[in-house]
Amino acid sequence: MASPLYTIHLKHKILPGRVTIGKYDGSHCCITAATTGDKVLVHSPHLRDREISMLNVNQAVTSICAGKLNPNDDKEILLIGTQSTLLAYHVENNTDLFYKEVSDGANVIVIGKIGTSTSPLAIVGGNCSIQGFDWQGNDPYWTVTGDNVRALTLLDTDRDGQNELIVGSDDFDIRV
Repeated sequence: MASPLYTIHLKHKILPGRVTIGKYDGSHCCITAATTGDKVLVHSPHLRDREISMLNVNQAVTSICAGKLNPNDDKEILLIGTQSTLLAYHVENNTDLFYKEVSDGANVIVIGKIGTSTSPLAIVGGNCSIQGFDWQGNDPYWTVTGDNVRALTLLDTDRDGQNELIVGSDDFDIRV
């Protein structure tokens, strides 16, 4: 039987499926989670004086993801999706990189390189569509799907050195 190495009492209700880990300063892991009350909690155990910080989103959080989006910055970015928007937030600098309307919603987010792209994209799955945003908020990638997108991952399935996007949706299909 597995036993935990340690336990963290965050004192907030965490929403299912909306947890990520990000290295917002470029080196230390921070647990990040959507909570009730339209907030996002960032647990930074290396900052003893401000271990837990809260971000007010003012909309219900539908998805959350952390990763390296800006190829010129070693710090990871926090992406927060709602039913109609996507926020790219630089936690370390306490600044918004971009805030975009996503009319089909942001059910799921993944960060990475797709196909021949040389820079990572924030890939957002919504209602029958997928959009890809660069670190400046431009959307060079867009496609449609058969139903609501519920799962996204990037994987080099054919071993050609380029990631393919694997999409799971409500219509019980998995598309590559």
